[in-house]
Amino acid sequence: MPWWNMPIRALQFNIEDPYGFYGEMIDADKLVRLAKKVKANMITVFARDAWGRVFYEDSRIYPRHPNSRLDVKELVEKARREGIRVVIMVAHTANRYIYRLHPSWAQRSREGEVIVLEHYPKAERIIDPHWPQICPNSPALDNFFVPEVEEALRITNADGVLLDSFRYMPDPQKACFCNYCREEFRREYGMDLPFRDTIESEAFRQAWEWRYKVVQRSIAKLREAAKKVKSDVFFFYNSHPAGWAGRGNIAALKTRDYLDAVFAEASEADIRGPGLLTIITKLSRAIMGDGKPVIVSRNLFYALRTVQSATRHTVRQGVWEIVASGGNPMATIFSSQYVEDPRALDYLASVYEELEKLEEYLVDTTPIRYIGVIFDPETYDKYYWSRPEHYVGEVEGFAMMAFDRNIPWEFVTTPDIVNVDHIARYPVIIAPGMSVVGDDEEEALREYVARGGVLVASHELGIMRTDYTYRHSLALEDVLGVHYEGLLWFGYSFIHLGEPGEETYEEFWKGLPRALIFGDPSAVFVRERAEPRLGELVRARPTTARVLAWSRLGRSAYGYEYTLGRSAPAPDSVLNLAGITLSRYGEGYSIYYAVRLGAHYTRLGYPDYADILLRPLYKVAGRPPVLVKGPETLQLEAYRQGDRILIHIVNHTYNQRILSAPTGPSKQALPAFDPVYRVHPIKEVIPVGPVRVLIDRRLAGDVGNLTVYNARTGDKLRTSINRDYIEILVPEIDDYALIVVEPRE
Repeated sequence: MPWWNMPIRALQFNIEDPYGFYGEMIDADKLVRLAKKVKANMITVFARDAWGRVFYEDSRIYPRHPNSRLDVKELVEKARREGIRVVIMVAHTANRYIYRLHPSWAQRSREGEVIVLEHYPKAERIIDPHWPQICPNSPALDNFFVPEVEEALRITNADGVLLDSFRYMPDPQKACFCNYCREEFRREYGMDLPFRDTIESEAFRQAWEWRYKVVQRSIAKLREAAKKVKSDVFFFYNSHPAGWAGRGNIAALKTRDYLDAVFAEASEADIRGPGLLTIITKLSRAIMGDGKPVIVSRNLFYALRTVQSATRHTVRQGVWEIVASGGNPMATIFSSQYVEDPRALDYLASVYEELEKLEEYLVDTTPIRYIGVIFDPETYDKYYWSRPEHYVGEVEGFAMMAFDRNIPWEFVTTPDIVNVDHIARYPVIIAPGMSVVGDDEEEALREYVARGGVLVASHELGIMRTDYTYRHSLALEDVLGVHYEGLLWFGYSFIHLGEPGEETYEEFWKGLPRALIFGDPSAVFVRERAEPRLGELVRARPTTARVLAWSRLGRSAYGYEYTLGRSAPAPDSVLNLAGITLSRYGEGYSIYYAVRLGAHYTRLGYPDYADILLRPLYKVAGRPPVLVKGPETLQLEAYRQGDRILIHIVNHTYNQRILSAPTGPSKQALPAFDPVYRVHPIKEVIPVGPVRVLIDRRLAGDVGNLTVYNARTGDKLRTSINRDYIEILVPEIDDYALIVVEPRE
């Protein structure tokens, strides 16, 4: 087994400024002592920084960093004696040294401006950038990047290679139009790189896919170079799942055969609520496929303030969330914070020390599966290429419903959908707003339902095939029991759940309102009053499905009450169109939503949206195999490990965490009452308890011969057994608990 398949507790230490302000204060001895102090078993450092300086001796390619005492070769030798692995960051495409030598090798926009990794204000001209992006189609790949990987690995003998910030994007605003790209595209396709952005152009489509091929070829070449020098080197890539329009996810998926792992950089975690680390961890695991590790960052600084320590609980809860979600944490610190405000290192040490003691529970585990949420790169890139957030919002919403209700869930990705045995591991498969469905995927999902699975689908399922042609129907209409008659492009719509006393309402929706609203005011509020695409309603004519709720229009395009123009309209006519349906097909079922259910939960988190998913789902799929009876602020993650059942519970019950967003301007805008941007960190974790954990007794084998304990505290836990579940009573959970259920010796 490769060493990277064991639990990783990583420390990423970055020396990253043009002048090396703190470089003379950092050397190999200090980094090894630091890694030992925080209980890290892996250190990640630059072998070459973005200014083109190396942190090792005798380079024939780059100058030595003049102000740094760090020698990575020495670091590797000293760390290895302490049982600590060292990973070097190389070949990132930001390189000022190459740019100054060869400006023509830089990635260029179609206007000829240098594409940069640094953040310039929008109106500022780019002149002599610090972090210019170098094009992999230029001679730099063969003359610098490949030799750099070989040289750095040969001289330092590092244990791993991380392609950090290896960026070459297909999005037009970030795509390269340099002379090398134009020549290569013309050579391969016999046409010019298209300057017009339209998915209806074959050249545009080919150029989009071609840019991924450039990344794929480059990573393959860099991997070959690394493995040639050291066959057992750990080779992985920074996909930055929630950044760069998410394109790094697609790049990682297309190159996963060349990667030993993926690094999911999570710099957005401080401005997002709980769940982001879980989403990107599970998404990266699905992208990599079974068995490959995922390493996820938790910054030791707060937000973009790299000189300021994150709070204690921000660090600890980030690590616990990563681990519970099946990832390996990598804590990132910069040299300025290390010198000026190193408090977060003590917080990291406290959680890594606990994590080290729990290692035996983190290897060879398999998720206990209930819901598989499809993340479809084809829909992402082909249907929502210019506005991927519309698709991601739908996917995130379904994932967050499961996250908030403590239901076991994972992601599955398109290449694995065609393997029916793979998706059949999940009693429930959700296809959120999956507008692009290939013929092979359609047949696999049909067989999945016929064999007894439950398929949940929303909005325009499969209206387009992977070759860009339209079905003019939904995919799987025979399975869904509805017929597609187009789309109603309203800002607001409603789902009519029925009247109290009606059979369907009493069976499924009792206690919910008669009509549930879909749509919300625009957050930009420049040309549209309602958020674009949010309130869309599919014209779904029921054929064989049972209609659980009908579609309903609004009385007007927007509301006249309260804030005229921003408020929602009241509901109007009930249509003879299905809003929610339930259909039997073969041994299984399908549930269909004609609205963007997931996107509404992502945006508003309103509990009714989760209820209209879970109530019919539980009736046909049964209750989840593991449940936590406690507040929604608890996160449940469940695994099998041989005869053991492992239940991770992360407590996200926080005091005064604040995330505020602006509502957008309008014609009547006045000076703001208070600042529109407020982001407050985790300051305190509020203990929760008692908490009941329910485990399907069929999972546990001989229920009369079990021992149950909290591995973190060693406390044995009381259990009771009923017809369906083993019930475990956890008196109190502070920030995290790991419940172990195993046969008594």
